[in-house]
Amino acid sequence: MLDEFISLLEEGKEQVKKVLTPHVREKVLKYYIGGFFDDTGKKFIAYAFLPLKKSLYYEYNYLFDFSHGHTATYFLPETHEKTRKYINDNTFQHKETEELIDEGIYKSLLVSYTGEFDFNEWNILSSCCFCDIKDKNKLLNKELDRVKTTLKSHFFNSGLFKEASERYIESMKFAHSRSGRENQEIIIPTKLKPYIGHSTLVELVRSKKCAEVNRAFGDYIETAIFKFLKIKLKTFYPNKYFQFWGLMGMEFNILLPSHRQFCLMITLVTNKSKALSLKFYFYNLQENKIYEWIYFHIHPYDKNIKGYNMIVEVLKPISQLDHMDYFLHSECNFDDDNFWGNYVLRKENDQYVYLKDIIFPILTTQP
Repeated sequence: MLDEFISLLEEGKEQVKKVLTPHVREKVLKYYIGGFFDDTGKKFIAYAFLPLKKSLYYEYNYLFDFSHGHTATYFLPETHEKTRKYINDNTFQHKETEELIDEGIYKSLLVSYTGEFDFNEWNILSSCCFCDIKDKNKLLNKELDRVKTTLKSHFFNSGLFKEASERYIESMKFAHSRSGRENQEIIIPTKLKPYIGHSTLVELVRSKKCAEVNRAFGDYIETAIFKFLKIKLKTFYPNKYFQFWGLMGMEFNILLPSHRQFCLMITLVTNKSKALSLKFYFYNLQENKIYEWIYFHIHPYDKNIKGYNMIVEVLKPISQLDHMDYFLHSECNFDDDNFWGNYVLRKENDQYVYLKDIIFPILTTQP
């Protein structure tokens, strides 16, 4: 079966390389050994094999980010003991990746690439497996341990290519059965909802990318927008704006659509009398302007609503907001066009109805 596997890798080698080239650094791609597509040409499996040297951690860690996840396969019986660093006779720690490479315990690295064309682009997931020998064929053969069908069926019917919500439900049913909770309702997580109908691989790749971009966007909003808004509010209205509160130790939280052309900043404000009020500020990137969102000044909400789920309870009557995930998890975007269009950006006579200009006095003297 190994010969058949190697033939498959050679069969699609050049075509898969064309797909990988824009995504993989040249210094890694030179170790590329081959790949193959499924029958549709929209999915592929590929591998690179790197014999290790002591400098690899320093030269390649920034590409692979080993500390954030990798696996290891051991063929030599003594390797397990070599990976341990004893504190005393009965206590040990596992050596760090850097140590295992420097000491020559890890001798090779197999990098696998799994890809699928969706959302009009290639979504590629990579994984790294270290090994204690330098035999490439033995390591490739290890990839075939669980093959019970044809090779293509084995690889392209794996869990990564299963529909995201279907795989989640399967895993939760298994977990519930193990814990005696078979009848417990399974709710699809917020982060999976945009990927219903798409594969787990696509969900993993795109969720990670979305989270990274949203965290960077949130950092920008905090540093360039909210920080200065907060200072101005506290400077000109110190009795009204004494302290700002948000979730997870933050001073504000963001409700963000996936296009990131605007966002809603939500914060609890404490005045000098320690009374709390919920404030909403809208930042429009195209206008580079901050507004106060005043919908709830016109239609008062129940100020007795308190607790962890407060923001959801406030916004639920006018939106599809159903979970705090949109504020707590950076991979979740809020794409409710009706909410944004009719309750935030609504205009009459070419003027915003619910967005109010924030005007500060001109500071002529030092306070």
